Amino acid sequence: MLKTDQMHQNAARVSARKPRRWLKWTSLLLLAIVASVSVGCGKPITPYWPDLAVVGDTVYVAETNGQVFALSAETGDIIWRYPLTQQKGGSLLSGCSQTTLSDGPFYSAPAVNDEFVFLGSAGEQTRSLFSKGENLSGLRALDHTGDVQWEFRGTEDRTVASPLLTDDTVYLASSDHNVYAIDLETRDTRWTFGTENWVWATPVTDGNTLFVSSMDHRLYAVDAQTGQERWRFAESTSALPASPALVEGTLSVGSLDGHIYAVEGNSGSLLWEAQLAGGIWGTPAIEGDTLFVGTLEGQVYALSTADGSEIWHSEADGEIRGSLAFEDGTVYCGSADGQLYAFDAQTGAQTASPLGQQIDNAAIHTAPVYDGKQLYIVATDGQVFALDLEHKAIVWKTNPLDQD
Repeated sequence: MLKTDQMHQNAARVSARKPRRWLKWTSLLLLAIVASVSVGCGKPITPYWPDLAVVGDTVYVAETNGQVFALSAETGDIIWRYPLTQQKGGSLLSGCSQTTLSDGPFYSAPAVNDEFVFLGSAGEQTRSLFSKGENLSGLRALDHTGDVQWEFRGTEDRTVASPLLTDDTVYLASSDHNVYAIDLETRDTRWTFGTENWVWATPVTDGNTLFVSSMDHRLYAVDAQTGQERWRFAESTSALPASPALVEGTLSVGSLDGHIYAVEGNSGSLLWEAQLAGGIWGTPAIEGDTLFVGTLEGQVYALSTADGSEIWHSEADGEIRGSLAFEDGTVYCGSADGQLYAFDAQTGAQTASPLGQQIDNAAIHTAPVYDGKQLYIVATDGQVFALDLEHKAIVWKTNPLDQD
């Protein structure tokens, strides 16, 4: 995170140096030109990682090229992709290659109902030194063949999180600091709720209240129908990048400085907090009376949901950004070292991984997803794996980017 006070002090000192000011600004302009050309014409810089969701017999993957793929859960074959052509980068004036589409990229997996597949768009487009480009962020509603049916473009900055879908509303979190409630019948904004920084996490709901994690260090409770704030939890000492876990009226949320907070859902009162080693990017996983969470220092913790006391902790060889998955007494998590780790949920002892290998030159930053039959993971190089937990074997693997 940028230290804004220090930046302001440095800026004041620089502005006080009257001589050669023209030289400073000339140098900065030249640096900006070089940086813009390098980003536009060189290898794309990817500020996010793939994400996936499994709904019915379909695996939806938001890939690193900005496209979303629908894959067969049985075979891994591509059913459809959106958009049909990946977005190309631009350069200083207009781009080193022509922009071939005006959509996406998509940083997170979609939300799906019987009628539509909903995508939150980051709305990036070709920009230049002289133009910031058109804002294309918002929501896309696709049918189940991958064709756009309608869209919402009322946001002012990119969407990082997956939409939250209820029977009559889709909720869209935005980096413009807001959460939008979009009526599924009228397709208009029902209400907008504002925070004081980016909202990078999908809200969660108990049906009546929407719970919103914000990078402004606060957790908000909002009336799901009206958008009116009910309470805010402001005791976090750092940003909240992920959704809270909501179990039996208690919210559990992690912060980037390594705190876990348990918050009473009706009042916003703090029940307990715990300090862990390493920042927390993922949503805690809760099974029974145990909370499981990984940290950016590669630590995996099991905590008591009663008071946050440690039950056990183990280690991975790389940072853990995604949430953990629990299935049949085992906790699974991906790591920056390209491994899928498996730990005994009772003792924390490491067990055999169903992946059975380390993925070379790639990381696993997204939470594993279990659909009752197979466990699915996606790596940062685009590979998607379907795993058999009983036999600890790979059922299929594919890379939609290679097929694209």
